[in-house]
Amino acid sequence: MSDRPARRQGEPLPDIRPAIAREPVHPSITEEQITRLVSEFYDRIRLDARLGPIFEEKLAGRWPEHLAKMETFWQSVLLKTGAYKGKPVPAHMQLQGLQVSDYPDWLQIFRPVALEIFGEEAGLAVIEVAERIAQSLWFASFGTAGCPLPEGMTGTKGQVSA
Repeated sequence: MSDRPARRQGEPLPDIRPAIAREPVHPSITEEQITRLVSEFYDRIRLDARLGPIFEEKLAGRWPEHLAKMETFWQSVLLKTGAYKGKPVPAHMQLQGLQVSDYPDWLQIFRPVALEIFGEEAGLAVIEVAERIAQSLWFASFGTAGCPLPEGMTGTKGQVSA
C-alpha cells in the first residue's frame, strides 16, 4: 500500500518527471521571445500564398485565441511548462486541403523567424524541435510504413533559403 493519498477523480496527475526533463530547450529562451516567435511566424504564414488561406479558412475571426494557444504550446515545448493541454495531431488532421509539401513550406517560414528571434545557438535548438513536430504531424497526415519524408523536412535545421 502506498503512503500517497488517493487521487480524486478529475484531479490532474502530479508531474513526476525528473527535474532534468523539465529544463528548457535552451537556457536563454524567454516567454517574451516565444510571444514574438508566434506573432512573427503567423504574420508570415498569413502572407503566404499557399498556407495563408488554409489557416484563414480554419481561424477566421479566431486568430487571437489561436495565437494565445500557440504561445502556450511553444512555452510548453520550449520552456517545459506543461501548460498546453491540447491535441495537435487531431487539430491538424482537420485542416482541409493540406498537401505533402505544406509541412516543408511551414518549416521554410519558421526557420528564419526562429533564428532572428533566438539567435543562432538557441534558434537551432528551437528549429530542431520544430522539425520533429513537423515530422510527427506530417507522418500523422501523410505517412505510411517506409514512406520517406519529403525534401526539406530532415537534416535542414538552420539552413535558411534566401
